[in-house]
Amino acid sequence: MPRPSLLGSMEPLDALCQHFNVVKTSPASGIPLPRYLDMPVTRDAHMPSHALALYQSTTTSYIQPLIVPIDADMYNKGFRVDILPSSAPGSTSPVPYPHPNSGTLTVSLPIVPVSVPHIASIPLLLLFGLGLETQTNSLALHLLTPQVISEFPNSAEMAHEMSLLAEDEFQQRVKYNQGLWKNVLALGIKDSRIVELVQTAWNVTAEARRLRQFR
Repeated sequence: MPRPSLLGSMEPLDALCQHFNVVKTSPASGIPLPRYLDMPVTRDAHMPSHALALYQSTTTSYIQPLIVPIDADMYNKGFRVDILPSSAPGSTSPVPYPHPNSGTLTVSLPIVPVSVPHIASIPLLLLFGLGLETQTNSLALHLLTPQVISEFPNSAEMAHEMSLLAEDEFQQRVKYNQGLWKNVLALGIKDSRIVELVQTAWNVTAEARRLRQFR
């Protein structure tokens, strides 16, 4: 039985943290990024193996990285592009422990800095690329409105419906869908269903943008 989707009730990063049983955490600002990051644990179950520190590849200014939990084995099964260091022979997965200061159950994760085309859409891509989320309709609803989706597979009507969105929402979706497609290409997700869905969403978005230029 497929696991229930968490995307209907929370943001992708929150869902990713819940799947890995950790609390969303940010590194301390104003100091160099440490080698390890302590993340509070919600329950002693499936733990992540690393914490990605995501940076925007297209910016030259320093921005606080977004911390994303990840499992190296799951990533390597779902993506073609290597971003995580190979585990040393005989190494074990991180194990939760009571933090010496607070007593809170904590896991210490090695931090891996990674530059990506679009930071905001990485948690959504990882949810599906790692196999934590499998319901592609949830993915589609993050990229397109229900009215646009209802016109599938007529791409021309989908683009027309999307071109009618209010300016602010339309520009947000252009930025997000384009960024997600760039991330798909940059990381080489293996699941062809996800590739095709994201490519369709971006093609519809790009055509809707073209249509709006003639109004």
